[in-house]
Amino acid sequence: MSDSTSSCNCIDVVDAKLAERNTRLVRAITLRPFGTHLMIATEIIEKKRGARAVGMFPTFCPFCGVAYEPAAQPETAEAN
Repeated sequence: MSDSTSSCNCIDVVDAKLAERNTRLVRAITLRPFGTHLMIATEIIEKKRGARAVGMFPTFCPFCGVAYEPAAQPETAEAN
């Protein structure tokens, strides 16, 4: 199920990889409780005992590509 408004096939590629784990993307994005990150929800394709969907949390905004959190800066000891 391709998104006709998208200029790429990323959703189809991710769905193909998730299918190996009996999972697929749900075509909706919801805010997590603390509101700083987005979660891309998934669902189980074939229900099996003990199977759970894999949740996806992008580190960059899926709309504009801006990083949610800056990369960790190495701590430097202050010279005395």
